[in-house]
Amino acid sequence: MKFFTMAKQREREGHPVIHLEVGQPDFQPLDAIQNTTIQAIREGKTTYTVSSGIPELRHAISQLYLEDFGLEIDPNDEVKVTVGGKQGVFASFYAVLNRGDQIILPEPYWVSYPDMAQLAGVKCIFIPMTSDFSLNQDKILSNAANEKTRAILINSPNNPSSHILTSEEIRFLKDLVEDHNLFIFSDEIYSDYIFIDAPSRTLLTELDDWRQNLIVINGFAKTFSMTGYRLGWTVSNPELGVGILKIIQASTTCPTNFCQWAGVTALKERALARELINRLFPERRDVLMEEIRKTDGLSLESIDGAFYGFVKYDFTNKPSEFVAEDILMKANVCLAPGTAFGQSAEGYLRVAFSRSIEEIREAFERIRTYLNQ
Repeated sequence: MKFFTMAKQREREGHPVIHLEVGQPDFQPLDAIQNTTIQAIREGKTTYTVSSGIPELRHAISQLYLEDFGLEIDPNDEVKVTVGGKQGVFASFYAVLNRGDQIILPEPYWVSYPDMAQLAGVKCIFIPMTSDFSLNQDKILSNAANEKTRAILINSPNNPSSHILTSEEIRFLKDLVEDHNLFIFSDEIYSDYIFIDAPSRTLLTELDDWRQNLIVINGFAKTFSMTGYRLGWTVSNPELGVGILKIIQASTTCPTNFCQWAGVTALKERALARELINRLFPERRDVLMEEIRKTDGLSLESIDGAFYGFVKYDFTNKPSEFVAEDILMKANVCLAPGTAFGQSAEGYLRVAFSRSIEEIREAFERIRTYLNQ
């Protein structure tokens, strides 16, 4: 958001900035979603709702897991509707952890996770991933043995690295739960952006007794381009759901009424949304990788999921925040510096390909001109 603000200032000064820093799809919500939003407002669905979310939306979420994964989830006790997936993660910290507890946070991580932990009085144990962005199992195990370590936060597909959990990593997480009784917070907001043959789209299908130690967080922002609706959900056992509900009640009371009705329609139309994603994003991914291959000083091994390329640079030894700002000021292309996602991510830049192919190509033409100069 710091770089987004800087980019907006340059635009006000008349510079034509290309935004590759913000994780927001460039398509509008489906017509049916927009129409439901408008109709819900006209029908007076602008009042408070029950804090856990309207029954129709909780039922639609449980139906998603039944139809897509064969999982039976109680919409009344195991689903909570949140103000964005972000509130779901935040509420999970408070539902499970006490002040002074520790949570394992693999790097690179989404930028807001450490702030949430700090607000909850929880200490983050940052574990740099391996060179291919897989979990550093030895270091995680050594920290899991600490009695103050209560949980691990997993984001797959990962923002920013795009890494998706492998079968081996999933087996490791199962053992971690069984051997150390850790909780897993699984942020699955990018689960509809998968470009490889992945073993799983949700940890709910991988843990035999997921109700014991797992909270899954998801939302509408990425799949349906409903970022401004601020609408998400959690799936957990009833006891943890009570803890999550307390945070919703104490902070936002409930998600926005008419946005929840739009969410009901979104889930009914999810096949259309996924079709749009599958039509646009694999090609954008391929174009981004092609442009990086054409650019000396930049490298990218793969993009497995989400809609980011985590690009390594070696044309300078300067810090990623300096490099990102220099590219913004001299090439009018806005990228996110690697260190926003953890200190071990120095030397990387995150590039969002949630923009048109034309914008991606033009951005890298500008970057190559910048590098040549």
